[in-house]
Formats: sequence, C-alpha cells, structure tokens
Amino acid sequence: MQSERENPKLSIVSGLREGEQLQIQGSACIIGRDPSADVALDSPFVSRQHAEIRCEGVYWTIVDLFSKNGVFRNKARIEPGEPVLLHNNDEIQIGSVCVFKFLDPEDTLLESDLQMRTPGVWLDELNREVYVHHQRLDPPLSQQQFDLLATLFHHQREVVTNEMIAEALWPGAVGGVENAAIDNAFSRLRSRLAEQYPGHEYLETVRGVGRRFVQREG
Repeated sequence: MQSERENPKLSIVSGLREGEQLQIQGSACIIGRDPSADVALDSPFVSRQHAEIRCEGVYWTIVDLFSKNGVFRNKARIEPGEPVLLHNNDEIQIGSVCVFKFLDPEDTLLESDLQMRTPGVWLDELNREVYVHHQRLDPPLSQQQFDLLATLFHHQREVVTNEMIAEALWPGAVGGVENAAIDNAFSRLRSRLAEQYPGHEYLETVRGVGRRFVQREG
C-alpha cells in the first residue's frame, strides 16, 4: 500500500527556491503562486494554482491546472488537465520560473513490473530506451525519434497536432516548421517500430488534424 512507501521528494535545481528539497506530504501536492500552495512560488509568471502532483494508486502523476505559462516534463509541454505519469529523476519545469527533479527511487521497481505487463510499446525514459513487445529496440532511436515517440506516447488515444509536435522537436524554431519535416520524422519513427513488431501499427495519421499513438492491446 502507498502508506508503506516513503513519499517522493522534489529537488529544486534552478530558479526560485533553488537548492531546496521538499518531501511531498499526503497524496497530493499543489504548486503555485498562492501562499497556501504546498510548493509556493512567488512570481507573476506562476498561476495561483499552477500544477498538482497526485498519487494514483502506486504511481504519481502531474497535472497542469490550466496554467498560463505551462508545465513541462522532460522539456516537453504537457496538455492542461491531463495527468502525466512521473518517473524517478523526471525534470519538471514550471513556466520559465523553476525547474525541479522528481525523486522517487522506489519507482524503479514499479516501472519494471509495468514494463513486463505492457504488451506493446514501453518507454524507459531515464535511459531513453524503447521496448516493443518486451524486446529492446536496437539500435536505439535517435534523440529526435525518441522525443517524437514520447510526445505521442504521453497523449495516448489523443490526436497530437502538428503544432504540438513541432514545439516538442524544434522548440522556438524561427519561421515555423514545414509539414514535410514532420511527415519525414513520423515516417522514420513508424519504420523503426515496425522492425521489431510488424504486426501492429502503433502510429496513425489523422488527416487534417495530426498524429496519434495506439497501444497494442494483448
């Protein structure tokens, strides 16, 4: 049960309150500008209730509480209102104000258990490795391919727009990103996943809207 485990810690590595290490108390932790927040960040660029870290059974998630300046997990902006699974050593950025590490060493055992029970694609984000049908993808994905897969993987069953993909792969690109570049990146990733398990298409194109990751069931 969760009460038998030590709650994770947040280690602030840059920005406001740099150098502090805070242990999450209870099953939820609010991060925001409000002085009553569990992690209070006194900045006009932080929303009053900016983000929440929650215990979901034996796992922990982070949710962007529809903040103005966003929440980033491992440099990728997360979708407001959608819980995103956290892993040990994940980097969380609150707008442009604060960056901290999520520290939960016991998560390693939970990840291994979840990986063995996941029939399709599984991401080991700490080591930037991908498993398809319990087999490690070798050679590993390029950095860009891994970042694209992670963006799609964390929005399972949702359509990810070309704008979201461009921001994840080419943040701050001057003049925007051509759709052809996104098409090429998507095609190369699809081919790499098919090398390991050609019997299932994990990546779908939703014409005129964007792309989607579809996990293999069983």
